[in-house]
Amino acid sequence: MTALSAPAAADALARTAHLQRLLDVYGALLTDHQREACRLHLDEDWSFAELAESLGCSRSGAHDLVRRGLAQLEHFEARLGHAAELSRRDVVEAGLRARLGERG
Repeated sequence: MTALSAPAAADALARTAHLQRLLDVYGALLTDHQREACRLHLDEDWSFAELAESLGCSRSGAHDLVRRGLAQLEHFEARLGHAAELSRRDVVEAGLRARLGERG
């Protein structure tokens, strides 16, 4: 396996952070099985082989479970937009904190 270029690695990290945010916001809407599989894959960096062994299914079954869960998270975000709103508020808060720091 080859190493990712710096921009590709940054894109992969940004994608993972985005999916983790979606899991934080909408995870309760997934099934327990999907939520745990997505959490282990994203937060603990478990491979599909490790997930399959833990869940007692095939590697492709674990992949499908995570893929469906992540697709659901993206669907919820497209419809509701809560994660984007949280990101927007994070930017506003950071700006306000920076302005307060300039005064102090």
